[in-house]
Amino acid sequence: MAKNSIDAYGAAGKTNVLLFDPDTLTLVTDEASPLYDERVHLPVDEALARNIDYQGVLEPVAISKNPETGNTEVVFGRQRVKAARLANQWRRERGVEPLRIQGVVYQGKRQNALDAIASENEARTADSPLGRAEKMRRHLAMGRDEEQLAVIYACSIQTVRNTLALLDCTQAVQQAVEAGQIGVTQAKALGALPPEDQREKVQQLIEAGQGVKPHERARRQRAVLGDAKPKMKGRKEIMQALETAEGPYAEALRWVLGAE
Repeated sequence: MAKNSIDAYGAAGKTNVLLFDPDTLTLVTDEASPLYDERVHLPVDEALARNIDYQGVLEPVAISKNPETGNTEVVFGRQRVKAARLANQWRRERGVEPLRIQGVVYQGKRQNALDAIASENEARTADSPLGRAEKMRRHLAMGRDEEQLAVIYACSIQTVRNTLALLDCTQAVQQAVEAGQIGVTQAKALGALPPEDQREKVQQLIEAGQGVKPHERARRQRAVLGDAKPKMKGRKEIMQALETAEGPYAEALRWVLGAE
């Protein structure tokens, strides 16, 4: 006698997986909705669309029925839906049957959907720094604390604080972070300065980091912020210092050189 799927795979249970034409799913653009995510406005990832065209959508999206409109809205999986739509456009042009996308019903409360959206996004293509900061701000407004945000965003509490500090920076600092020219930790340091000083200092940081490798860029930018580490002395410099050194300092120099 054939086993059912639960017995066959040793599963603890099962849920229904639904199939959708991706064009029938609603991507929420209303910022007042608990299902809104600004990533909905990102351009379609053509590389992902090509992958989906080749092998379909491998992981189901989560959906929720809007009780007011009756629309089937995407909780998470927006980029997969958009990419599937583009893939199907290509397939129709080739005369190939369009793909359907798997969806599972989101079991949580709609007002808590932002938790799932944030966690699911962080496991994939992370938000931009400013987008992440704005989403954290929304979480705080909903009553979440820093410890909860650290869990949701899979980061430290200090990272949460550094990221949120970006919202208090000038636009020049925010744009530099978005462009990858400085980090959120540097932005937090700049945020403590008056606006005009922020704009001046961030330009210095950008110029210091141009045309150099990441390690050298970090060193130069630390120097701009007044946090440069002291340069290590070379063997020749230590030997020269030893010529005039006395007492414990001379002993320390000999130890560094490996002399008895």
